[in-house]
Amino acid sequence: MGRPVPLRFDRGSLRLETVRAARVPPYLVWDSRVGAWRTEALNYLRIREEAPAYQLSIADKAPQFFQCPALAPSLPPLRPDQRAAVDAWERAGCRGVVVKPTGTGKTEIALSIIARHRTSALIVVPLRDLMYQWQRRIRQGLGVEAGILGDGRREVWPLTVTTYDSAYIHMKEIGNRYRLVVYDEAHHLPAPTLRESALDCLAPMRLGLTATPWRADGLDRLLEQLIGPVVFQERISDVRGRTLANYTIIRVPIYLTEDEQEEVHALSRRIRAYIARRRSEASPEAAAETGRVQGHNRAAAGGQGPAFDWTRDLVRHARTDPEAGAVLRAYRRKLSIVNRAAEKLRVVEDILRLHPDDQVVIFTASNRMALEVSARFLIPALTAHSDKRERNAILDLFAQGKIRALVACQVLNEGWDAPAVKVGVVLGGEKGTKEAVQRIGRLLRRTGDRTARLYEVVVQDSPEVSRARRRARTDAYQGAPRLSLDEARQVDLF
Repeated sequence: MGRPVPLRFDRGSLRLETVRAARVPPYLVWDSRVGAWRTEALNYLRIREEAPAYQLSIADKAPQFFQCPALAPSLPPLRPDQRAAVDAWERAGCRGVVVKPTGTGKTEIALSIIARHRTSALIVVPLRDLMYQWQRRIRQGLGVEAGILGDGRREVWPLTVTTYDSAYIHMKEIGNRYRLVVYDEAHHLPAPTLRESALDCLAPMRLGLTATPWRADGLDRLLEQLIGPVVFQERISDVRGRTLANYTIIRVPIYLTEDEQEEVHALSRRIRAYIARRRSEASPEAAAETGRVQGHNRAAAGGQGPAFDWTRDLVRHARTDPEAGAVLRAYRRKLSIVNRAAEKLRVVEDILRLHPDDQVVIFTASNRMALEVSARFLIPALTAHSDKRERNAILDLFAQGKIRALVACQVLNEGWDAPAVKVGVVLGGEKGTKEAVQRIGRLLRRTGDRTARLYEVVVQDSPEVSRARRRARTDAYQGAPRLSLDEARQVDLF
């Protein structure tokens, strides 16, 4: 080997300062602007390990890791499953994804790793509320204060918590300061912009935490490149009744009123007529090119006829064609009728009466439905429009037992713990099985021997039926008894 060649961190990339004629790994590219080889910071560990094979002696100037502060850990002993997850991650070279259900102690796993390895760490989370929640957990479990990077604060400390969006903005500056990076709710990371933060970070130790690693777009396959392989996986059925509470899923089928059904039929006829006309106007070649219609497209078209690409063709035409715009509004109105079916409010009233002494969380598919439930039953509503102060005040009162019930549209799927809540009501949802698993996890943190109950209110003869069937095929649903409301009454579940 020749003289050592410098390896430097340069705004999210690594710069290997050797001549162009040098033998280098194939993932490095020559940057003529600076006369050096360049690659993503993600490849830091890889280039260090592979350098000898290319007769390269590295003068490593890339990392500028913070020293870990003096910790005063007061963490509970790890359970066997948590210890197994830590051991598996360490055997994999301190890189990988731990998949465990919500409520099974993923945060404790990360904190124990920080304490065990005495390392600087950057924790990346999807929500601002989660950022402050992690800060509190670090203070309580490790006895030190963590910095906050985001929400108007810029505290780049040896232990720092940030959001995915802030990590994307700042990683080019701080990507060489942390030996360990922890991605909470790691399924967010493969998104096209968010993944840049992992590429710009040279942390040799990487930990991903999630209950739902899969993504509808298939990009979960990138997690192995960005963090590492799945090193430990546990299903809800593995821990039901042990780490998590026992739970029962109660089906409540309902039907649209005559007026609602009449309007849905009229809207469907309008949609079908438009699709049929567009299809007849298209050439065979153009019709073939649009590909197969997806399930929700068939539902919009009344379940008949060959392909019409709803998501591409109709939305594209709606930008310039008033008729297409009207049909798109008709489709959305049809969904709104199902999401806000009048019978759903009656069912909520019955469930609240069945559980007079229990706290209840109600999940809706739309903000309007959440506000209708809120107005009808005089309970707080949380939506994407709720500001941070309002949200925190409501959740604090709920945690103290001063609020009996609350209704939320999607905002409680992640980043919220409620151990005392054992009754959930699902009035609708559009995001599929991931959302279902997250919602069940909100109810399953074990407190005593109480059984959690999740009510699924499903409009019959609507797209909600197929979504309910998809949820039923998930591990979370297969691991629990599924009863009708009458069956639940017969076995005295209330």
